[in-house]
Amino acid sequence: MLPRSTRSSCLRLVLLTLAAKTWVLPTQAQFTWTSVAPLPMPTANHALCAGQVNGVWNVYSFGGITTGLTNDQIHRDAFKYDVSLDQWSTLPGVPDALGKIAASASVVGTTAYVIGGYHVFDGAPFELSSNKVHRLDLLTDTWLPDGAPVPVPIDDQVQAVWRDSLIYVITGWSNNTNVPNVQVYDPALDTWSAGTPVPNNNQYKAFGANGTIISDTIYYFGGASTASNFPAQDRLRIGHIDPLQPMNITWLPAGTGGLGARYRPACVVVNDAPVWIGGSATSYNYDAVAYNGSGVVQPATEMLRWDGALMVSAGFTVPHVMDLRGAGALDNNSFIVAGGIGTSQTVLDSVWLVTADVVSIEEASVQDLLVAPNPTTGRCVIRFPSAVRKARFDLRDALGREVMSGSVNDIELRLDLTDKMAGVYVLHIPLENGTAWRATLIRE
Repeated sequence: MLPRSTRSSCLRLVLLTLAAKTWVLPTQAQFTWTSVAPLPMPTANHALCAGQVNGVWNVYSFGGITTGLTNDQIHRDAFKYDVSLDQWSTLPGVPDALGKIAASASVVGTTAYVIGGYHVFDGAPFELSSNKVHRLDLLTDTWLPDGAPVPVPIDDQVQAVWRDSLIYVITGWSNNTNVPNVQVYDPALDTWSAGTPVPNNNQYKAFGANGTIISDTIYYFGGASTASNFPAQDRLRIGHIDPLQPMNITWLPAGTGGLGARYRPACVVVNDAPVWIGGSATSYNYDAVAYNGSGVVQPATEMLRWDGALMVSAGFTVPHVMDLRGAGALDNNSFIVAGGIGTSQTVLDSVWLVTADVVSIEEASVQDLLVAPNPTTGRCVIRFPSAVRKARFDLRDALGREVMSGSVNDIELRLDLTDKMAGVYVLHIPLENGTAWRATLIRE
């Protein structure tokens, strides 16, 4: 295969409950974006992570691409942001021979691990995935000798830390193809092991996706597949890690998010739920030009959150930004978004402290939304607390896949699930005031 730069182109979940409930979802104003000190240079596609040293939070930026978005603007520069001082400082450059993009960075203990990425050349091989593991000592801000090389060179991977001990490197691009590998690095032993790979198809394999690990569960979303023109994906993949044998991962069926694809978003955890920030609905080369030939790609505007049953809006980014390879996750549900590409191919130096306001999903009383019968063998009626005017509804299965949609213009909704498989379904009705009604239905 040619490198990317040359191409033109029903589980019954724990949710189960016999009574339907109404949920008031957070509004779009749930996050506060505060501008802080800018990056020393505009930078996108850089590995970003955060770590705490002697009680002080720092955010680290490694490599990336700067203004111009040409291969000679790819660099090795590294920077540190002291959150308490609101101040950036320059670190020794990433210890590689050339600059690179699409690496990922994770912190375990007091060491940052910068893994993978790729170099871009004027001629063949055009692109080369990296097998490097660069290790920065956060106590001294000095580079340690590189760790054991990645068995399968990788870039644009999903990368997340499990129990502050193992770093999972999931799928991604390797030189000339998208790979299903799950490569697990043990920083304490400086060794690599093979985890259960993702299913070897385009529903799971992705480059430019992002995700996280919450407890023993992997979540990753979006990215692009190797189909024609590398289409961006609207897919959530979930894998359960066996805590007794952490190389064993049970991958669930991939579900559709339903709110649009994302390529190169960042991912953070807010209130124990994954949230995806930024990214784009169209995949693109490192110069922000779409693989499908449609021209310069613009960032998506809406953040997304997986609530355990379906993807919901988490508000809007300020500014609109894509080409993120991570965010600096701090404590108290706050994080740093730094750099990236804004509108019209603009490489950003802006940095934002993003803080979750009181993010609560308020459960109303069971009587507020009456579903009968529930469980049902087919037909049921959903009674609303007040009449609804010109709203839309969608019904999704337990994996988030839409199975029915339509309009609501009454005080009740009648559904026929006769032709639907047994399992759990979630009804979602967004309202004009920014809230929504949601009910869990069980089809027997």
